[in-house]
Amino acid sequence: MAENARIYSRNFIELVNNEKINVIYDFAYGEYISTKTFIDKLSRIQSELLDTGTIKLETGQEASTDTPGGLLAIQIYMESIESTRQSMSGLAKLGLNVEKNLWKNI
Repeated sequence: MAENARIYSRNFIELVNNEKINVIYDFAYGEYISTKTFIDKLSRIQSELLDTGTIKLETGQEASTDTPGGLLAIQIYMESIESTRQSMSGLAKLGLNVEKNLWKNI
């Protein structure tokens, strides 16, 4: 059981880190991408919950709403996509502020 938890946590950390380093071509576009990605994933989760009662995570595992472990996995997954959205949005806003200050000083 503990071995499976380590595998899941490594996959989870890898997915979160990969989402954080996606290429953003423009700061305003980066803000748009973060929101669009979040809404798309949230929409997929809602559809899967209504259709089957299970969610297929990005690790390939399925989380069911019938078990406490499945509900916990769904909650952690939803928190991770929100965290990813916030980090992408924050980086885009930071870059935009730096760009504004750069143009003011030129």
